[in-house]
Amino acid sequence: MARRAPLAGVPCVLHFLAQPRRTRPSTPTAGYQRRHLATPPPQVKHSDLSAHLYHQYADATMDTMLESLEALLDEVADPEYEVEYSSGVLTLKLGSKGTYVINKQPPNKQIWLSSPFSGPKRYDYVPEQDEWVYGRDGRSLNDLLNRELSEALERNVDLGLTGVSTQVS
Repeated sequence: MARRAPLAGVPCVLHFLAQPRRTRPSTPTAGYQRRHLATPPPQVKHSDLSAHLYHQYADATMDTMLESLEALLDEVADPEYEVEYSSGVLTLKLGSKGTYVINKQPPNKQIWLSSPFSGPKRYDYVPEQDEWVYGRDGRSLNDLLNRELSEALERNVDLGLTGVSTQVS
Protein backbone atom coordinates (compact mmCIF):
# COMPACT_ATOMS: atom_id res chain seq x y z
CA MET A 1 0.00 0.00 0.00
CA ALA A 2 1.42 3.33 -1.00
CA ARG A 3 1.93 6.03 1.66
CA ARG A 4 0.10 9.20 1.12
CA ALA A 5 1.90 12.51 1.31
CA PRO A 6 0.86 14.44 4.40
CA LEU A 7 -1.15 17.60 4.03
CA ALA A 8 0.86 20.77 3.87
CA GLY A 9 1.57 22.09 7.36
CA VAL A 10 0.31 19.03 9.23
CA PRO A 11 3.73 17.50 9.94
CA CYS A 12 4.84 20.72 11.67
CA VAL A 13 1.77 20.74 13.89
CA LEU A 14 2.14 17.07 14.73
CA HIS A 15 5.84 17.58 15.38
CA PHE A 16 5.04 20.48 17.73
CA LEU A 17 2.41 18.44 19.60
CA ALA A 18 4.78 15.51 19.97
CA GLN A 19 7.39 17.61 21.80
CA PRO A 20 7.69 17.03 25.54
CA ARG A 21 5.97 19.75 27.54
CA ARG A 22 8.27 22.24 29.20
CA THR A 23 7.54 23.04 32.81
CA ARG A 24 8.65 25.93 34.95
CA PRO A 25 11.23 25.28 37.65
CA SER A 26 9.74 24.65 41.08
CA THR A 27 11.64 27.57 42.63
CA PRO A 28 12.61 30.90 41.06
CA THR A 29 16.33 30.06 41.19
CA ALA A 30 16.13 26.39 40.19
CA GLY A 31 17.97 25.81 36.96
CA TYR A 32 19.44 29.29 36.86
CA GLN A 33 22.93 30.45 37.62
CA ARG A 34 23.29 33.03 40.35
CA ARG A 35 24.08 36.45 38.94
CA HIS A 36 27.10 38.24 40.36
CA LEU A 37 27.15 42.02 40.26
CA ALA A 38 30.06 43.82 38.63
CA THR A 39 30.40 46.22 41.55
CA PRO A 40 30.54 45.37 45.24
CA PRO A 41 27.62 46.17 47.52
CA PRO A 42 27.47 49.61 49.15
CA GLN A 43 30.28 50.20 51.66
CA VAL A 44 29.03 53.50 53.08
CA LYS A 45 26.29 53.86 55.69
CA HIS A 46 23.40 55.90 54.33
CA SER A 47 22.78 59.19 56.07
CA ASP A 48 19.71 59.80 58.17
CA LEU A 49 19.41 63.42 57.02
CA SER A 50 16.17 65.23 57.60
CA ALA A 51 14.41 66.33 54.42
CA HIS A 52 15.09 69.97 55.31
CA LEU A 53 18.83 69.38 55.79
CA TYR A 54 19.00 67.27 52.62
CA HIS A 55 17.55 70.13 50.56
CA GLN A 56 19.93 72.65 52.15
CA TYR A 57 23.01 70.49 51.44
CA ALA A 58 21.91 69.38 47.96
CA ASP A 59 20.95 72.93 46.92
CA ALA A 60 24.24 74.33 48.23
CA THR A 61 26.17 71.62 46.35
CA MET A 62 24.27 72.20 43.11
CA ASP A 63 24.69 75.99 43.39
CA THR A 64 28.44 75.68 44.05
CA MET A 65 28.77 73.24 41.16
CA LEU A 66 26.88 75.56 38.80
CA GLU A 67 29.01 78.59 39.74
CA SER A 68 32.25 76.61 39.38
CA LEU A 69 31.22 75.14 36.03
CA GLU A 70 30.11 78.52 34.65
CA ALA A 71 33.49 80.04 35.60
CA LEU A 72 35.32 77.04 34.13
CA LEU A 73 33.42 77.19 30.83
CA ASP A 74 34.07 80.93 30.59
CA GLU A 75 37.81 80.17 30.86
CA VAL A 76 37.65 77.38 28.28
CA ALA A 77 35.58 79.53 25.89
CA ASP A 78 34.43 76.66 23.67
CA PRO A 79 31.07 77.46 22.00
CA GLU A 80 30.09 73.76 22.10
CA TYR A 81 30.28 73.68 25.92
CA GLU A 82 27.25 74.71 27.94
CA VAL A 83 25.90 74.35 31.48
CA GLU A 84 22.24 74.69 32.47
CA TYR A 85 20.45 74.32 35.80
CA SER A 86 16.69 74.06 36.13
CA SER A 87 14.34 72.36 38.62
CA GLY A 88 17.14 70.56 40.43
CA VAL A 89 18.72 69.19 37.22
CA LEU A 90 22.15 70.37 36.10
CA THR A 91 23.15 69.56 32.51
CA LEU A 92 26.75 69.99 31.38
CA LYS A 93 27.22 69.63 27.63
CA LEU A 94 30.78 69.07 26.46
CA GLY A 95 30.18 68.84 22.72
CA SER A 96 31.50 65.61 21.21
CA LYS A 97 32.86 64.50 24.61
CA GLY A 98 29.35 63.92 25.93
CA THR A 99 26.84 65.27 28.40
CA TYR A 100 26.69 65.10 32.19
CA VAL A 101 23.34 65.14 33.95
CA ILE A 102 23.42 65.73 37.70
CA ASN A 103 20.19 65.93 39.65
CA LYS A 104 18.68 65.92 43.09
CA GLN A 105 16.68 62.85 44.15
CA PRO A 106 14.69 64.01 47.20
CA PRO A 107 12.83 60.72 47.83
CA ASN A 108 16.21 58.96 48.30
CA LYS A 109 18.02 62.00 49.72
CA GLN A 110 20.67 61.51 47.03
CA ILE A 111 22.37 63.32 44.18
CA TRP A 112 22.40 61.30 40.97
CA LEU A 113 25.07 61.62 38.30
CA SER A 114 25.05 60.39 34.74
CA SER A 115 28.55 60.69 33.29
CA PRO A 116 29.56 60.14 29.66
CA PHE A 117 32.77 58.55 30.99
CA SER A 118 31.86 56.54 34.09
CA GLY A 119 28.11 56.06 33.71
CA PRO A 120 25.40 56.46 36.34
CA LYS A 121 26.10 56.84 40.06
CA ARG A 122 24.04 57.71 43.15
CA TYR A 123 25.62 59.80 45.89
CA ASP A 124 24.62 59.94 49.56
CA TYR A 125 25.68 62.64 51.97
CA VAL A 126 28.19 61.25 54.50
CA PRO A 127 28.49 63.51 57.57
CA GLU A 128 31.87 62.08 58.62
CA GLN A 129 33.38 63.20 55.30
CA ASP A 130 31.04 66.19 54.81
CA GLU A 131 30.74 65.17 51.15
CA TRP A 132 28.46 63.32 48.74
CA VAL A 133 29.88 59.78 48.44
CA TYR A 134 29.11 56.90 46.07
CA GLY A 135 28.40 53.90 48.30
CA ARG A 136 29.81 51.23 45.97
CA ASP A 137 33.35 52.58 45.75
CA GLY A 138 33.56 55.16 48.55
CA ARG A 139 34.63 57.97 46.19
CA SER A 140 33.17 61.44 46.44
CA LEU A 141 31.24 63.34 43.79
CA ASN A 142 33.88 66.07 44.01
CA ASP A 143 36.76 63.66 43.33
CA LEU A 144 35.05 61.99 40.37
CA LEU A 145 33.99 65.22 38.67
CA ASN A 146 37.38 66.89 39.24
CA ARG A 147 39.22 63.89 37.76
CA GLU A 148 36.92 63.38 34.75
CA LEU A 149 36.63 67.07 33.88
CA SER A 150 40.40 67.59 34.27
CA GLU A 151 40.97 64.82 31.72
CA ALA A 152 38.20 65.97 29.36
CA LEU A 153 39.21 69.64 29.41
CA GLU A 154 42.96 69.00 29.63
CA ARG A 155 43.41 71.35 32.59
CA ASN A 156 43.32 71.11 36.37
CA VAL A 157 39.73 71.32 37.62
CA ASP A 158 38.59 71.81 41.22
CA LEU A 159 34.86 72.38 41.60
CA GLY A 160 35.15 72.97 45.35
CA LEU A 161 32.41 70.57 46.40
CA THR A 162 34.04 69.59 49.71
CA GLY A 163 32.82 70.81 53.08
CA VAL A 164 29.16 70.64 52.05
CA SER A 165 27.82 71.74 55.43
CA THR A 166 29.94 74.91 55.33
CA GLN A 167 28.42 75.91 51.98
CA VAL A 168 24.91 76.29 53.40
CA SER A 169 23.91 79.93 53.54
